Amino acid sequence: MSRSRRFGKSMVANMLAGERVQINTGTFSNDMTNFQGKDDVVTLLIHLGYLSYHWPDKTVTIPNKEVSQE
Repeated sequence: MSRSRRFGKSMVANMLAGERVQINTGTFSNDMTNFQGKDDVVTLLIHLGYLSYHWPDKTVTIPNKEVSQE
């Protein structure tokens, strides 16, 4: 499991490889126009259903192959 906090190619590549990436969902303000950082963007993708959130370890993954192929 990846604990990388970097956003960009490495974070996306890790998720595409099936790894979990740790994020902080506490900063998200439920606003689709103002983002304070990468965790807000990833949290929005969770809300939209593109990513899955795993509460026990606060990580995110791509839930299925169809999403990773788009």
